[in-house]
Amino acid sequence: MKIKVSIIIPVYNVEPYIEECLNSIANQTVTEGLECIIVDDCGKDNSAALAKRFVEGYHGNVRFSFIQRAENGGLSAARNTGMKAARGEYLYFLDSDDYLIPSAIEKLVSIADRYGGVDLLPALYITYGSLYMEIFGRHSFPVFSDNPHIIKRALLDYYRIPMTATNRLIRRQLVIDNNLWFREGIIHEDNHWNFFIAKYVKRMAFCCDKLYYYRIIKGSITQSADKEKRIFAYATMVKDFNENIDPFEIGAQKRYIFLHLLGLIWISGTCSWSKYGSIFNGFSSKCKFFERMLFVMTMYSRGPIRKMCGDLLSKVFLKS
Repeated sequence: MKIKVSIIIPVYNVEPYIEECLNSIANQTVTEGLECIIVDDCGKDNSAALAKRFVEGYHGNVRFSFIQRAENGGLSAARNTGMKAARGEYLYFLDSDDYLIPSAIEKLVSIADRYGGVDLLPALYITYGSLYMEIFGRHSFPVFSDNPHIIKRALLDYYRIPMTATNRLIRRQLVIDNNLWFREGIIHEDNHWNFFIAKYVKRMAFCCDKLYYYRIIKGSITQSADKEKRIFAYATMVKDFNENIDPFEIGAQKRYIFLHLLGLIWISGTCSWSKYGSIFNGFSSKCKFFERMLFVMTMYSRGPIRKMCGDLLSKVFLKS
């Protein structure tokens, strides 16, 4: 039978949660045409052994497979490994400390089929104390759109569509045709990936149901990352964004980059031109004169003045 959805689960030090995660896949209301690729990223606990035992003892319709990486490569590398092994029409990323409601995949596939196939189909989250994740149900997005302006603006709106790679169907061929692999060697890889998929999505639907139980775990990669790793990630993202900005909906791209620049400044505690001059100049060179003036004012002001300039610049970008 043709594989409809490939669920990719990177596994790394999630021993208390991995069985609940895998059971949520086995208990889906639709299991025909579903494969689940578990990628062991060489953790130090018993997660891989539990996952292997689960796969060996499973006798249902889901096509479980287990891939052992030779060495730890991080979340991006593990996801890329799973993507290369996937055979489904759609990819779906699930973190191994999270889990799904039983009807999650059935609902997503039903929506995708209703519109004759889509490039991307995000859904909402059930959260454990994440104010950021709670905001996404409050913003409107059409149930379906093939308007590239609406889609790109929405995907690059930090507070409208979740920046996470999890809990969304993405058409596998779109990823392959456009080399949409995750950037390895950084954290916050979802933010990086999101900027690039926004260039290629032409048909997008949105599921307004909460399908995915999202945990925030102290000690997880993102939660425990040290300051230097976060600075490196944001600096790398902004550099890559600057080098790959395109003319279509350029204002939405500049706003997205600008927000990541503010993140870099906030994390590092400095807006030193001597330290980040090449990054600032790379962004500034993409700006019009008035945008450049507001950008410099934002960088060198403080408190309410910085916020006022930053808010104004964001609005200017969205009008350009």
